[in-house]
Amino acid sequence: MKNTSPTALLLNLGHCMDHWILVIFLYTVSVLAGVWGTDWKELTPYAFGASFMFGAGSIVSGKLGDQWGRRIMMIIFFAGMGASSLLIALCQDKWQIGVALTVMGAFASIYHPVGIPMLVQKAEKPGFTIGVNGLVGNLGVALGASVSVWLATRYGWQAAYILPGVICLLAAVAFATLVPKEEEAPAKRKAKMLALPPAVMARVFMIMTVTAVTGSIVFNFTTNSNGEFLKSGIRELAENPVALSIALLAVFAVASLAQLVVGALIDRYPLKWIYLPIILCQIPLF
Repeated sequence: MKNTSPTALLLNLGHCMDHWILVIFLYTVSVLAGVWGTDWKELTPYAFGASFMFGAGSIVSGKLGDQWGRRIMMIIFFAGMGASSLLIALCQDKWQIGVALTVMGAFASIYHPVGIPMLVQKAEKPGFTIGVNGLVGNLGVALGASVSVWLATRYGWQAAYILPGVICLLAAVAFATLVPKEEEAPAKRKAKMLALPPAVMARVFMIMTVTAVTGSIVFNFTTNSNGEFLKSGIRELAENPVALSIALLAVFAVASLAQLVVGALIDRYPLKWIYLPIILCQIPLF
């Protein structure tokens, strides 16, 4: 599969939309709090359901992707993200938005265990393909920190959800129309297992688990804190939400370019030489 094919483009769009919609509440909660006449700190706990379902739901989503097929699950992903975004825009109080965010988190959990395997299964250069996919995912966070804040401050917080919601619904139609049907679901295919000793498999599993867990912690910490870091370091940004959103867009956009470098390195060098510096770079943060 080429990175310019309709399937690859839509799958990359899915990663962008996944991260974009997930962080909208995080970056627009102060606007919402102002409209509802409450403190933004009182609203943040209601996003827990989305975070929980995004993680825990991936187990179910991956299983369903294997059983039903990845194409149908991606259509459900786009349609579900679009519908849940519009549902969030209709919420009138914190309990409603907590439930709606949880529903959105369940649909958001589909992408990583379904979309990424679908993207790389026939990729000519899987490392670079994943790098491009990671780049657009980070750009989704950048859009959530910039475009969503601009929409919320100019047109109301609902607009921050309506725009990506409509994009997802259109993407669902495009995916159903342009992406070829699978010959069979992944669970029905004959698996090709590598004959590795159990001790080696255990070490690989441990290293990948540690890398994934620590990487997720660092990603979530920086995503949640970048705005506060910039406001505390540059006083002008604290008084101008639009300027802050532009600064965050620049930070995430530049950081996204590292995904392409790592992807190219994966295609060229053994994975152990890629994972080692990643783990070593994360140690000082703990």
